[in-house]
Amino acid sequence: MSLCGRILLGLSAATVTTFALSPIALAAPKGSKSIAIYIEGPNADDIREDIVSLVPETLKVVDDDAFSKSLRSAGQTKPVGDALVMKAQRKKAIDRIRKAGKAAKAEGVIYGVSRTNKKKKKEVHLVYVDENSGDLAVDSAVPLGGSRDDRKKALEELLGPTLSQIAPAAATADEDKPKDGGDDGDGEKDGGDEKDGDGDGDEKSSDSDDKGGDDGDKGGKRKRHDPRSALFSVEVGVEFAGRWFDYSDPVTQNLRPYDVFGQPGLSVSGEVYPLASTDIPVLKGLGITAGYMQAFGLNSAIGDGDPISTTYQRINLGLRERLSIGESSVLGISAGLRLLTFEVDAAEALARTVPNVSYTLVRAGLDARVPVGPVALALGADYLFPLSSGPVYDRFAGASVQGIGAMAGVLVPVTTGVEARLLIEYARFFSSFEPAVGDAYVAGGAIDQYLGVRLAGAYVY
Repeated sequence: MSLCGRILLGLSAATVTTFALSPIALAAPKGSKSIAIYIEGPNADDIREDIVSLVPETLKVVDDDAFSKSLRSAGQTKPVGDALVMKAQRKKAIDRIRKAGKAAKAEGVIYGVSRTNKKKKKEVHLVYVDENSGDLAVDSAVPLGGSRDDRKKALEELLGPTLSQIAPAAATADEDKPKDGGDDGDGEKDGGDEKDGDGDGDEKSSDSDDKGGDDGDKGGKRKRHDPRSALFSVEVGVEFAGRWFDYSDPVTQNLRPYDVFGQPGLSVSGEVYPLASTDIPVLKGLGITAGYMQAFGLNSAIGDGDPISTTYQRINLGLRERLSIGESSVLGISAGLRLLTFEVDAAEALARTVPNVSYTLVRAGLDARVPVGPVALALGADYLFPLSSGPVYDRFAGASVQGIGAMAGVLVPVTTGVEARLLIEYARFFSSFEPAVGDAYVAGGAIDQYLGVRLAGAYVY
């Protein structure tokens, strides 16, 4: 009896010990699980970034290039395309995705195809493929027609439960993390595992640096192709320009008004933010801006007279401070110089009557970019202070000139980092004169207006 009691007591102790230790043995340490995310089709990079931003911190994201290589090795050398939606046709593709996931040592693979469905609606169809055959945990589409915020919410609703189920618990991960780089419980030092900043030494941090984090303006991590954190942007387009110059209260007969509209010209502009990848307040959002516009083939004439060669050009140089507003809007505060020249190359007698100008302007302004559904609106306003104004104002005594500007437009995404732009820019200079009796030129003032309608393409990096 005594022997039997000792045996039973030993078995009971062993059972209790096993039960007490089993949660530790089964708990997944931080970074022990990984997932692959692969999207094909239009705007694939942006969609993948949105999904990466949903992944819990305790779950590692496999490098995209590494998984692409595994996918090709598994035999999937071409895009899956619409076959992913058709259950009867996708078995081979799913098997190859599963094989690639195993080769990449991923817990599972989120695979998506960005496409236009039969109803002409843009969507991304997503599946979650793990090592188990049978029904897929995720097999549905997310619409792409709304704003990016709407897309993120839809992605979170679809993928959130599965990601939460896969990811190791944060509390367990904290228990496994050694303190002060000390002993982790097995007598080995583990401090070197914290180099990536989250203590797990995995690839997720580096992937976020490359693709950009959830917020393009936090922690020194720059998000590619995001106007809130872009390193640079370049715009090239065609501008249809117009000018209207007229006098108020003209007295003498040697004052000629002027008007033209629809003259095409080339417009080139750009911005660069040298410290965009840093986390230095103010400086990370400070950029250098430049722009140039030149009208081509512009001629002027008086009535049915001979055409006279005319120059119209605009040069902008300045600084811009970029501020993120909310989750996706951008506010810009800018200042700089604008050189605006409009000169009719007339003979001396006629040149004394045409409104030639050569403005050197100090420009200060505000601009904003506000997403509205799938597009963004651009708005801006400037104050223009002339340092010099040109020949037409030199004719009048006591000339005082001031200027204002405005801008509005629509920005339409075409593909990752590329957008089409329709912009309208307006500038207005209003002046007053103080003529005296006997002056050769007498008027109360003048209004000089400029309008440009620009169709352009832009690349944002």
